[in-house]
Formats: sequence, C-alpha cells, structure tokens
Amino acid sequence: MKILPMKRMTVAKGLKVWVSNHYVPTLFGIRGHYESSYKSGQYVETGAPGTGFFVRNSSSHAYKNYCKMQRQKLIPNYLEMVRGEEFDFDREMDRANQALRETKNEDKARVLESYVNVLPLAKEAEMGEKIIQGIKDLGHRRHKLTSYQSHVISSYKSRIARLGHDVRDIQLSVAKLCDEERYQRFADVVIPFTELAASHRIWHSREAYDKLDSAFEQVYFDMGIFDFIQAPLMTPLMRDSIGQRFFLYPDYIVVSRDSVDFDLYSLQDVTFLFREVPYDMISSMVLSSYADAPDESSSSPSGHRHHRNYDDFGSGLLVSKDTVATNEMEKENRMRERVVGELFMPELKTRFYARDMHAMKHFVTALNNYKNL
Repeated sequence: MKILPMKRMTVAKGLKVWVSNHYVPTLFGIRGHYESSYKSGQYVETGAPGTGFFVRNSSSHAYKNYCKMQRQKLIPNYLEMVRGEEFDFDREMDRANQALRETKNEDKARVLESYVNVLPLAKEAEMGEKIIQGIKDLGHRRHKLTSYQSHVISSYKSRIARLGHDVRDIQLSVAKLCDEERYQRFADVVIPFTELAASHRIWHSREAYDKLDSAFEQVYFDMGIFDFIQAPLMTPLMRDSIGQRFFLYPDYIVVSRDSVDFDLYSLQDVTFLFREVPYDMISSMVLSSYADAPDESSSSPSGHRHHRNYDDFGSGLLVSKDTVATNEMEKENRMRERVVGELFMPELKTRFYARDMHAMKHFVTALNNYKNL
C-alpha cells in the first residue's frame, strides 16, 4: 500500500530523484502529442489509460463545467492514493486478464487482448514521464540541469518514443480491420456526428432503466477513444445519463461501463430510428436542472423533474397525447415553431433527443445509408 506521495529512486548511475507515487495520465498510445493537444482539442482521460475524449470548442457553460469536472478527477489526491482508489496499472492488468478469460465473444476478446498487451507499455511510459519530471524538478531547485541530467532525460524521452512506436503494432487499428473503401465511407457518418455533437442541447431518457421514475437529463457527445483503439477519422462517442458510453466504429458499437466491462454490438444488428417531436409544448415534468425552480413534490433529490407515466407519451418522451392532438388539429392554422430530433435504438433501449433536429436527422440518415452500403 502506498503511504508517501513521493518515493526516491535511482534512475541512472549516480542519479537519484524523487518520483511521484500518484498515477499520472499521459498521452501514450492516444495520438501524436501535437494532434492530441491542439488539432483534435485537448484530450481528457476518463477512467483508465487509453479511454477518454477530445474537448471541442463550445460556448456552452454546462459543457465547459462538465469538462472541468472531468479534468479535476485527474488531479492527484492523497486520500484516494492511500485508499487504493487511484488508478493502478497492476490492478487494471489483473482486471483485464480476468475479463479476457471469462469472455466468450471473439470480437470482445480481441479488444481485451489488445488492451492487455498495451497496458505494460503504458505503465513503463508513465513511469518514464514521472522520472523525467523528477529530474526536471532537480533543475528547478538548482536553477539549471547538469549535462549528465539532461542526457538522462533525453535517454528516457527516447525510450518513451520507442514505446510509442512499438505500441502501434499491438493496439487495434480500425483502418486495418475493414477495407479502405468502407472505412473512407465511414467519414460520411463521422462528419454529421460532429455537427450533432455541437447541438446546443442533447438529452437522454432514462425510462428504459426506471419505468416508475424516468428522468430526462442533459448529456454530451464528443469524439473519443476506447481502450487504445486507433481510428484516424476519430471515434464518435455518445454518453447516456447512467454512466454508459457508446463508441461508434465502422462495424460495431461498443457500449462501455468501464474499460473492461463492455458489450459489442454489430452495427447491422442495431436499428437507428429518427422522428421529430414537438418542442413547444414540452412537459415541465421532464425538464432537468436547467429548468425553472423545481416543484419539490415532483422532483428527485438531485433537482431533476420526472414524469411517472411514460406509456402515455406515445409520440415521444417530450410531449403528452394532448400536445400531439393539439398539434394535429392546428397544423393548418399555425406553423409549429420548434421541434427536437429523437434517436431511438431499440436493441440498446436508448433514446437521445437533440435541440438541433436537422443535425440529428442528418446523422441518423447518414448512419442508415452507411449501414445499407
């Protein structure tokens, strides 16, 4: 068990430095440092090495707060370290190997095997980064590094670079798993997804998980990465409100609870349904925390409003029967001002709604066209 936040290590002949005992997230196995930090937006790790998302430019304060919260989780915490709650490579490798032994799905086993093979390299690279930082700290205290210390830093940087080169041969590459023409056509799905991700509001319906208390909560879509799987076009990432993440690949959808607890669904086995749902008569009972002051009699402890009779909402979670009837009666007299787009995946029991109806429709249409190639 780790007690001290630092440990003293011999990192080269005659050179000892203090090295952090905390886990330190790195960009190892993600992409090139320049691309990860700038071109694709700042990369934020979530849960385990090789899994995270790229922060997109957004004027949404809610999204910025969400990203800030995710970054704060990466800040070293002494109590978490002592309790064994910080990420640990050895523990993760044990979990991944256990999951690999238990799975009977060949495709899932291939993902887990790749993840298991990359983790030792990621562990060595992370230690190298901590050693480099420890040597640099010597220079801060003495105002300048010696030539020998600089040489040692260069040696560790070269080793990390070699590990980064080696990892490309063992981590899964989406571009190598499907033919080039099909992969290039997948870009027709990725591009409209980026437009959808920028929608001002995206919500997830929890009704499939709790029929009696179905919440309706704001979520965020991004481009991400899962278990070090490389995809040059980037990977669409959808999040629901119960902690699941949906990674979209040319042939599969990965539904992940964490790095080793996930399911793979063939894209051809998942139905993607789109429809327009009136927004101008949204029931106040399904608005989440960004609504007006909640009614304590009908809200959850978290401040989210709920409705308790989802089956009555035949045309979608957002509107009641009366709303639909009113809209039908008055459609010749007035134009419906706003609608939201619904994405329903029945096999995954998942519904998403987007304020940008056109972006949602464009994405679903592109996805179905891609499936039918």
